[in-house]
Amino acid sequence: HGSVSQFCNPLSGQCNCKERVKGLLCDTCVDNFYGLDVAGCKACECDAAGSVSGTVCDMRTGQCACKPNIGGRRCNRCLDGYHKVQKGHSFLCLPCNCEKAGTVNGSGLCDKSTGQCPCKAGVTGLRCNQCVLQMYNLSL
Repeated sequence: HGSVSQFCNPLSGQCNCKERVKGLLCDTCVDNFYGLDVAGCKACECDAAGSVSGTVCDMRTGQCACKPNIGGRRCNRCLDGYHKVQKGHSFLCLPCNCEKAGTVNGSGLCDKSTGQCPCKAGVTGLRCNQCVLQMYNLSL
C-alpha cells in the first residue's frame, strides 16, 4: 500500500514510497502519521495542549501520548471523573470532586465542560455539597 509502484531499485531494494511513508518496502508511516492503507498514512493531529511534548503517536492506531487525566485518540478530552479548564491556548483536566452524599447514585462524574456534578433533589453547588435554602442535614 505504501509504494508508488511494484518496482524497486534493483541494487538497494528500496521501493519508491508515497508521501508520509518510509521504509525499504514502504511499509511504515513517518512520525506523526498512522494507519497505512491504500490511501497512504493519515495525520495523527495530536492536540498539542493535551499531548506529552516530544512524543509521536502510535503508527498503527494513531493514539497520541496523553498528559495525566487526558484521553481520546488525539488527547483532546478529559477522562471520566475530570472536567476541562481552559488556560489560554492550553487546558487542564481537574478532578470533579463530587460529594457522594449529594450526587445522584453517588456519582463521581461531572459535566466535562462545566464541572457540574449531578445533584440530588434539595442539593446544590458545583460539587453537590450544599443543601438548598430551607433544607439541612446532607447525608447518605
